[in-house]
Amino acid sequence: MRMDDLLKELGALRISGNFGDQNSWRPCINLIQKSFVPQKTVGETRPCEEKDFREYRLVVERNLNNVRFMLQHILNSCRESHLSLNNDSMAIAKTFSMNLLLLIGEHSEKSIWNTAECVNISKELIANFCELWACQSVSTFFSEHENFNKLLLLLRPKLLKDTWKTYPAAVTCYRWMLHEVEKPMLFNHIMEVLPTTLILVDDHVPENVLIGLQCVHLIIQHSHMKKGLIDSGCAQVIYHALKHLTYQKEVKYIIPLYTCLANLLPTIEYWDDKSDAFEWTARDEILSNLIDNMAFEQNIELRHAYMSSLPQLLTNIGCGKWCEALARILVEYCEHHTDLRTLKATLETAKAFLLMFHLRVAAHCVSLYTAFLKLHFDLTETPVFDREIMQNLEDCICLLYDRSRNVGRAVLNDDRIRPIFSSAMPLGCRGDITYFE
Repeated sequence: MRMDDLLKELGALRISGNFGDQNSWRPCINLIQKSFVPQKTVGETRPCEEKDFREYRLVVERNLNNVRFMLQHILNSCRESHLSLNNDSMAIAKTFSMNLLLLIGEHSEKSIWNTAECVNISKELIANFCELWACQSVSTFFSEHENFNKLLLLLRPKLLKDTWKTYPAAVTCYRWMLHEVEKPMLFNHIMEVLPTTLILVDDHVPENVLIGLQCVHLIIQHSHMKKGLIDSGCAQVIYHALKHLTYQKEVKYIIPLYTCLANLLPTIEYWDDKSDAFEWTARDEILSNLIDNMAFEQNIELRHAYMSSLPQLLTNIGCGKWCEALARILVEYCEHHTDLRTLKATLETAKAFLLMFHLRVAAHCVSLYTAFLKLHFDLTETPVFDREIMQNLEDCICLLYDRSRNVGRAVLNDDRIRPIFSSAMPLGCRGDITYFE
């Protein structure tokens, strides 16, 4: 934009003057605050919809463009006057910047209250913001002078238990902030960030729960193996909030839910002095719920989500107590495979099972052989175009053979089975075939 046009726009907004003077910042702050996504009280009774923001969407691009013009003018003025914002006398500039970050966060992604152009403008505002504060990124700004905590405090009134549903853009801003900070800042501010996350996780709207789980995952990553997570009681609070969700059957958040649990449990187990992998543990509670859900589930999407979530929880020898139940689940899912996605996840889980519990596999080899070989026959009769599925199945048969050779030799001696091994299996698996020849 030409400088004359820029000044004309700013004049219409009554923004001008020397930004070393605090009064020059007040119209700028007012402009930003008037551009915030408005509160919608209808959110108390139902999730907000695009129609609720019809009036705001008519003016949002113009408002954001005005903010962009204003920020460019501030940058130019600060350059010309060599004005530094990093001193106590410029506290009002910090207030301006905090409000600007809230606006950027509200439009950090495409939502029901904005347009794709708004997101593009938001990205431009970030670049100009970083230039204004001479920082490499928003993450750098958050790490200095308690800026992250100050911004949380500014946002908090919109994220209270009785207000957050009327400010959906504040939730988007909150999630954006959590994504922007560098590790381990969320752990350092866990008492400030956790309450809003738990409110989201405890909601009945699946989309809100999913946002909450995304935030929980970030917090857990920042807190990985931190003893303070245990000592503060936050680990148990998070665990119980997540465990409660394992009783729900909502496919939208099953995989993120178990990903959170799989990342949280190692920290709980590491710092539990009384922990014994062979006794009943928190991991067993989660596996118990998951396996029960899997055993009786017929919905295709849920079966896939459950099976995809299982392998990441099978990480220590203490899970061996679940071998019988796991073998039963694997057999059932192989015998009643309803779609290729779930079948692929089942065979990947089976490989993890055979590798992890190789000393216990022999006790379940008959049922597993039956399921794997029948599946191999079915897939040969009805060719599958996904080569990875056949490869995983053949890997499973070879692993099973390797872990139960006595039964494997008996299987190989069956004329109906030997062609499978002689033509399809890797050399390591069919090495003993000559024993029968």
